[in-house]
Amino acid sequence: MDATFNYVASLTLLEPIGEGVFGEVHRYSDPVHGDVAVKRFFRSKFGSEEAWVEACAAALKEARNLKALEHDNVVKFHQVLRTPDADEFLIVMEYCEGKSARQLTGANVVSLPRAKAIIRDTAIGLNYIHGNGYLHRDIKPDNILLKADGRAKLGDFGFVTDDLQFGFATPYGTAMYWAPEVLAEQACSELSDVYSLGVSFLNLVSGDQWFLRDGKGCLLAEGDNGDPYLKPKMLFLPHVPPAWRNTIAKLCRRETMNRCQSLGAAVNSIARLPAVEPWICTIEEEVIRWELVKGTRRVRVEWQSYLGRPGEHWSAWSEDMSGKGRRTIAVSHRGDKWKAIYTALQSFFASRAVKA
Repeated sequence: MDATFNYVASLTLLEPIGEGVFGEVHRYSDPVHGDVAVKRFFRSKFGSEEAWVEACAAALKEARNLKALEHDNVVKFHQVLRTPDADEFLIVMEYCEGKSARQLTGANVVSLPRAKAIIRDTAIGLNYIHGNGYLHRDIKPDNILLKADGRAKLGDFGFVTDDLQFGFATPYGTAMYWAPEVLAEQACSELSDVYSLGVSFLNLVSGDQWFLRDGKGCLLAEGDNGDPYLKPKMLFLPHVPPAWRNTIAKLCRRETMNRCQSLGAAVNSIARLPAVEPWICTIEEEVIRWELVKGTRRVRVEWQSYLGRPGEHWSAWSEDMSGKGRRTIAVSHRGDKWKAIYTALQSFFASRAVKA
């Protein structure tokens, strides 16, 4: 116990990362591993001794799951600690400097090449988990963690399980990313993890503003129990090319028999996605903007009052890097309805697609 106390005491608190109902996550400096992420669970936040004991057992299970799953695209586990008074339980893990993919979706600045790299790494890590007989059950941008070098790693393994009966497990996680069969049958499988990966990919190529919005062409609907779910017909941002839309749609098919049938197949499908121009897309409430740097000039596109609001229009132009020397490339036609404008934007981006 003294050794444990000394090691806990040697951790230097740096900053908070996040918090939940029963605990907190902080960045610490560890004398052995450098910067680490530490999950802290507090006895005082549990209503009974029984609940605290169960929580400690669950945290220990998470640590064991992490220890059993060492991979470059899985967050590395270091150790489990308990304070001498047994009032606090700590899980010490690898720190991911780039925070989570939720920071990217929440910023509403979309880069398709970046989204592909993140979801490819996530799929590789998830394929490794499945290959070792585990399910994740809570794939979402919040649980995709990012390293400073750009690598993505799967984290938050509180819901990982190897407790399978005939290939299924009970559901945990966030309903918005659940497969239809999980909502209906309350059972998870490898294919439900595939579905959650696909919804997370859609979220990454949409940003939260487009992904969560209401109104025309919205992506989510509300179920009878109030939980949001993904609509079968998805309206992508217009610069997302057909091959990308088809791959995401296959990952998210409602019928399991029509869905991508394994994480290995998902990894291959994502890896084969064609190259795209590196547009930076910024989604705001009233306008969507795209920017692409080409040599000494940049191309800009703006879609004002998008999806049927009064005054809707779009335009594209090029300019030098100081914003001068503007040259009009294309504009919408006066009186065009939102579907015609959306189709025109799709055609504009398709005409500029990277040639194979």
